[in-house]
Amino acid sequence: MVSGIAVVLLIGLWLSTYTPGLLHWWVSQNWIPSTSVLEKNPIFFNERDIDILKTIPGFPMLSKRMLKEQRVFDTLRSDFMMAFGKWEFDPLELSNPYGGNESSVHIWQGCEDKVVPVELQRYVSSQLPWIEYHEVIDGGHLIIHYKGLFDTILRSLLLGEEAVSYRPKPLTPKFVS
Repeated sequence: MVSGIAVVLLIGLWLSTYTPGLLHWWVSQNWIPSTSVLEKNPIFFNERDIDILKTIPGFPMLSKRMLKEQRVFDTLRSDFMMAFGKWEFDPLELSNPYGGNESSVHIWQGCEDKVVPVELQRYVSSQLPWIEYHEVIDGGHLIIHYKGLFDTILRSLLLGEEAVSYRPKPLTPKFVS
């Protein structure tokens, strides 16, 4: 049986692909509620994210006002299609873009991210040894806005420092091959 969220994602993907103008009209019209479910919704955000959304008035990309702007709508539509659409390649077949291990790709992931599943990032990073993977234990999707985390990320990238609290948890058995 398909869950309600899965049905919404499938309909959204179909609309994004085949009728982007209709989807833009739907999210920007005023007489039928449509996008208010995105703002501060615990289905998409954890408690820390919702606190961030409260401090950033009308979170830049998810407010009704911003979704009326074509460039903002197109950005979110593109992200949605990339996340839930069919890719032309297998990410696990990517090779190290830094020959000779002169650098690495870093992924910072919130363990409570409800948009990008932590299990997915754990699995991908376990299969590609050139990825440096970091987890924020009580982090959601908006971790870049968390106080002090941006500085921690910069120190990690530029100085090689890493706080112990941002080390990944071991893979769960269902993702180990």
